Amino acid sequence: MQQINPEPIWDEGISSLLYGEYERMQVPLTIEDLRGFANEHAIRVGDILETLFLMAIYGEWQYTDAKGNHQVLDEGALDELYAKGRITDNDLDAFQGLWQPTAS
Repeated sequence: MQQINPEPIWDEGISSLLYGEYERMQVPLTIEDLRGFANEHAIRVGDILETLFLMAIYGEWQYTDAKGNHQVLDEGALDELYAKGRITDNDLDAFQGLWQPTAS
């Protein structure tokens, strides 16, 4: 029996934007960058953070905290963000580190 692996589910438009901005800037993305992308492209910052989380969960992106420590993000951490409702701009404050694609 053939095993089918479903594609990870995240916003492909936001994913493409983040990859494109990373390639353009050639540096990891900061929360200031994420807020700027949200304003410039009229995207909810919560949708950007959710997309980054999902890409990190599936190993496409990684998050390094402000002290330079790689942080493993999982579904439990994403669920904690959703525990109070929608992810908002204030939720970004907990992520003062850097986001970047994982090395291939």
